[in-house]
Parts: sequence; structure tokens; C-alpha cells
Amino acid sequence: MIGGGHSHDPEYPDDDWNLYSMLDTNETRFLNITQPTSGIRVFKPFIRRFEAEPHIISDADAEIIVTAVFTSPCTIRKFMIMGGGEPDNHPAHVKLYVNNNTLDFQNIAEVTPVQEFDLQVNLNGSVEVLTAMHRFSNISSLTMYFTGNHGDLDATIIQYIGLQGDHTHYRREPVHTMYEVLCNGQD
Repeated sequence: MIGGGHSHDPEYPDDDWNLYSMLDTNETRFLNITQPTSGIRVFKPFIRRFEAEPHIISDADAEIIVTAVFTSPCTIRKFMIMGGGEPDNHPAHVKLYVNNNTLDFQNIAEVTPVQEFDLQVNLNGSVEVLTAMHRFSNISSLTMYFTGNHGDLDATIIQYIGLQGDHTHYRREPVHTMYEVLCNGQD
């Protein structure tokens, strides 16, 4: 089986929002959230999208940067963001960047996003956002810059990030090759 119609998580085999299982949990990072080490848990199975815990909350202001690093190259067809808390705390806008996992609050303004979206309050977990797939093919990282929330409050809350697409099983690693210096006479 290949493609996005199945999951690689044995606990949720019918989960076609399957890219959460392809994240590198050691490399994926979160900036400006209250508990950075627990941020990875907002990438969870689609069936658990309504669970309020775990969630992430912005720390100093409403902005959040999430850099998702994949274990193998992916294509992202669509995504879903669900906020937490009151509707005013839900993220209102996101800018997406691909294959640049060095972005932070000091340099993100200098880089043009690949695509950006105004986000709806997604209380019923049905609002899916389609990407321009040709821009999101063969990516190794996706940076999401949440610039604010619907209530212009200091705290943005996100309880679910779902990424749907396809992945390869290839890994970006150096190729180790051995060459013969002299021909073998029997060849």
C-alpha cells in the first residue's frame, strides 16, 4: 500500500491524515509556546482532533512558529488546524515555508512564504485547507508561522495540527560507494 489512504500507526490504521507519524520528533520544534517540549503532541491522529489536551499556548504574544521536520520527503495536499479554548484564541492566519528549518522570529520577515492562508475558527473539525500541491512536493520540513488569533489576544491556542499527503520511504543520507581500483581479470 502506498499513498495517503492509510496510516503507518498500528493503533490508528484507517487514519488517512497520516503524516503525523512521519515527523522527526527530535528535530520538530516550536517557538514562543509555554511548554516547548510537549508541542509535538498537537500532531495527533485525526480521530483525536477534538481532544482539548494536549494543546499549545503562545507565550509572550499571539505568534507561534512550528517547524515540522519529516523523516522522509513528503507531499502535503491539505492540512487542518484546530484552535483551543475560546474561539477568540484560535489562530487566524498562517504563513507556510518549505525546506527551511532555520527560521525564527529574527529572520522570518526576510523570507517570502510559499503560501499563506486566513484560517477559520474550526470548532467542528471539518475545515480542510488545500495547498498548491506543486509547491509542497518533495519537502523535508514545513514551517508554519501563526501570526495572530481571531480576538487579537496575547494567547493563541492550538489543539490539533493535521497534515495530509504522501510520503516516500527514502531518507536523505549520504551514499557510501566502493570502487575497484584495478579490474578483476575474470570480469
